[in-house]
Amino acid sequence: MSPNSRGNRAGQAGQGGNRPGPGGRGNRLGPGGECICLTCNITVPHEQGIPCTEMTCPRCGAPLTRQR
Repeated sequence: MSPNSRGNRAGQAGQGGNRPGPGGRGNRLGPGGECICLTCNITVPHEQGIPCTEMTCPRCGAPLTRQR
């Protein structure tokens, strides 16, 4: 592979997918924001320290996900 070609370079140092970037936060979205129910489409405030995926919808009981 020539130095200027762009092939599949996964696995090379510095090319990690879920590694934290500048600031070291990775995929975390911080303390604010909202959690959403994909079934009912309602939102509830995100509680700091509790991932949305560990919360359930107050209306239907389905697991919540983080709204981006």
